[in-house]
Amino acid sequence: MSIDMPVLRILNGRLAGTEQALPAGGAVSIGHAFWHDVVVRDPATKGIAIDLSLGAEGAAQATVLEGEAELLGSTVPAGETAIVPAYVPFAIGGVAMAWGDRDSDRWEEATGLVAAVPAAAAAPPSARDHALALAGRAGEGATRVLTRPRIALAAGAIGVIALASAAVPVVDALHLRGTPAQRVERALAGSGIAGLSAQEDEATGAVNVTGVVTNDRQRAKAVSVMRDTGIAGNVAVLTSADLARSAADVARMNGIQAVARPIGRTAVELRVTPLAPDQEQKLAQAVRGDVRALTRLALRDDLPPVEAVPLRTVQDATKKVSTVVGGEPSFIQTVDGARYFPGAVMPSGHRLIAIQGNDVVFEKSGRQTRVAF
Repeated sequence: MSIDMPVLRILNGRLAGTEQALPAGGAVSIGHAFWHDVVVRDPATKGIAIDLSLGAEGAAQATVLEGEAELLGSTVPAGETAIVPAYVPFAIGGVAMAWGDRDSDRWEEATGLVAAVPAAAAAPPSARDHALALAGRAGEGATRVLTRPRIALAAGAIGVIALASAAVPVVDALHLRGTPAQRVERALAGSGIAGLSAQEDEATGAVNVTGVVTNDRQRAKAVSVMRDTGIAGNVAVLTSADLARSAADVARMNGIQAVARPIGRTAVELRVTPLAPDQEQKLAQAVRGDVRALTRLALRDDLPPVEAVPLRTVQDATKKVSTVVGGEPSFIQTVDGARYFPGAVMPSGHRLIAIQGNDVVFEKSGRQTRVAF
């Protein structure tokens, strides 16, 4: 079955008949928040998201990212995947939809199957609903008790309620509640997540959140808070463990054995093998230069060197039968033809420093080893 113009179409509810063109290949995300490729702005879909990947054999694969979806009466929970044939309805939050060719006559068949899909749950009453209900109850028996001044006062109150409920989009458009970035920062701070900042991308209008959080749980919480604001953007934050890993990586790239652990949100303890004072200073500068989010570095050079098999022969470094070939320059050659010149890193992790007379000099973790051949 060939589908030339694939679309996703809503089959029930107030959005029935709405459709969105789908790419012929790849995956699209579907959900309530504005960051999705296909946005279904129905209250019943809040907190639900799926990925729909179109296949070449007339079927698609749906992966539930959040919440749950319904397919032919079965519930597909978050993290699960289901095959979705064309024109077979699936539902998120009771909003039924299907995918297929835009001009196909099988859409009537898809609509007929929607009877098996539960209707969308009613949205919870909004503040405006509560206010109008209260006004309605207050107005019961008004003909018996309201005088002209009271009628005027009640009408004014109802007018204020109506104006307040209608003004929210205007308030957002005029940034009277702050810019999108400021609103995101307030939402993050209100949820108890400190140390993050939000900036609006001038080119795209998206809000980018950066900074450091304590752990992965807080990072996931930041993503959830950002999504709940309904503001398009991206959360690219680091954890304390990320900073520790980066600090250790900088040391290893400088040929120093190291382990690191977080000792605060933006503080790291870095343990390395014994170093000279000038080496410590250079390493600290390198770490601070590469790991910019780090505010405190506790450097200790009391880590015992790891040397499982000490070098006694050249073969210990090459892990193969080897010989030293003199010349300008001299080099080490293994039985399989590999050649190692000064500056090369050996299979053992040692660096070949020099070949001096009958000695070969290696270096690892700041310590030199001289081997005779």
